Amino acid sequence: MTSIPPQSPASSQGMVATASPFASRAAQAVLARGGSAADAVVAAQAVLGVVEPQASGLGGGTVIVWHDARDGSSGVIDGLASAPAQVTDRLEIDFSGRKIPHARVLFGGRTVAVPGTVRALATLHRRFGRETWRPLFDAARQLAEEGFALPPYLVKTVRELGPLQDEPLARAVYGQSQAQVQPEGTVVRNPAYAATLQALASDGPDVLYEDSPITAAIVAAVRGDVLPGRLTLSDLRNYQVVERDCLVYQVGEQKVLTAPPPVFGGLAVGQILGLQQALGLSASDPGGSVESMHSVCESGRLAFADRGAYVGDPAFGEVPTADLLSPGYLSERARLVERHKTQAEVAAGLPSVRVAPSSDGTGIVSAMTSHLVVTDGYGLSISMTTTINSNFGSRLSAAGFFLNNAMTNFARFPQTAGLRPSANALAPGKRPMTSFAPSIVCDRDGRPELLVGAGGGNRIVGFVANAVLRLRAGQRDAQRIVSSPQVLNWNGLTDIEPALAGHSQGLDQRGHWTMVRRMDGGTQACVRNGDLWNGGADPRRDGLALGV
Repeated sequence: MTSIPPQSPASSQGMVATASPFASRAAQAVLARGGSAADAVVAAQAVLGVVEPQASGLGGGTVIVWHDARDGSSGVIDGLASAPAQVTDRLEIDFSGRKIPHARVLFGGRTVAVPGTVRALATLHRRFGRETWRPLFDAARQLAEEGFALPPYLVKTVRELGPLQDEPLARAVYGQSQAQVQPEGTVVRNPAYAATLQALASDGPDVLYEDSPITAAIVAAVRGDVLPGRLTLSDLRNYQVVERDCLVYQVGEQKVLTAPPPVFGGLAVGQILGLQQALGLSASDPGGSVESMHSVCESGRLAFADRGAYVGDPAFGEVPTADLLSPGYLSERARLVERHKTQAEVAAGLPSVRVAPSSDGTGIVSAMTSHLVVTDGYGLSISMTTTINSNFGSRLSAAGFFLNNAMTNFARFPQTAGLRPSANALAPGKRPMTSFAPSIVCDRDGRPELLVGAGGGNRIVGFVANAVLRLRAGQRDAQRIVSSPQVLNWNGLTDIEPALAGHSQGLDQRGHWTMVRRMDGGTQACVRNGDLWNGGADPRRDGLALGV
């Protein structure tokens, strides 16, 4: 018997859900004084960099999916971190040709890609902002200067990453110069981040990309590490946001808008939903029965097999996106799903005669990330996933914030025998494949009815697919959607949460290797009912949904 999750806050014309009460309140305040969803997103991300620094911040990458109800337009702002101009063919080989031990290559200067978050936010604000840029950083700066109470999830994360306490910023802020993180509720300050926010507010977004004390600190941190990277000021100056059309696919009468490659999460969610549709289960709660759990997990395995073979930066080679989502291809793949047993092995399919499978593009480490959703009274809806990749990224900091380790998202092995080079192989200026799945589900009339996304690395795909399936199964309460127990598989273990443990035996009988554990993904969602929205924030982190 599963527990009944809490209900959403009262429905409103404007709604925000983030992984932090501090960020949600900052965004809510912007909406309440007449700002747009774009303004609220800028304010929320600035605050997340203070209070949820392990997951995202100014030193990372961001992808934004937006929809404007005033004219029905939509689009994607791709601010993913990209490889510097000077890189090796493979992250585990240093610039002198030596192989770097796997455990050492996960963090440090070599892993830092050129951050894109601030330029993505600036692009969004230029297009949709109603407030001026400067005041959007006030709430975050106040928290950094005056202090904030350490949230439970941040304390939990730092405790799980003991070596982080040797990093100067973490030790100074979260340990207050002590060896261990301070207890939950301790008031801490980050004056260096406050100074960066002041410069960003006063001088504009280019302060993180042109010659400034902040960019000098970023370059020095990367190049001065024990395992240095070769990031330069020119890399920062040359970084460009890419504006893309939404990847659009149909599930029943609903249309889903998401981000295209090199984002693979939205594509993988589309494949799972298409496979479920071919199996006649696209309107079934994924945790409602052993049959639905088995089906959604087998669909996840098929989606992840295709991901590694085909997805990469489209600027460096064709990604057969439309073929991977075509109903004919997914119907063919669905025939591999047997009702009473798992597939012994799952290989990539052949969706296109134009593009052969490549070597597996899986990276070295999975990202953690954060997600937020905002909708305003003007008709603008935003679903945004943001990250510094692993928790605390590269474990390097500059100017009060942590730098990403997004280079670990490139293929660990660029080429294997008999296959073409990986679509996700490391190359200068390239954006790595990522599990993001920021999504907007529209009804038959083209009006958004669900804004959703998640953090949690590869698990993002399962979290978002589960949310859309629950909406299609009739659930209209966003908080119940994000709080309900998760079930997923990305071609490995079948992960289920404790509330579904009663189904373990049935899954095991079908051949699953079932793991029962809590999954701290950070799914956020807004659901429209009529003209009003309700919001849901994942209770597995510190999230909060607020209406205006």
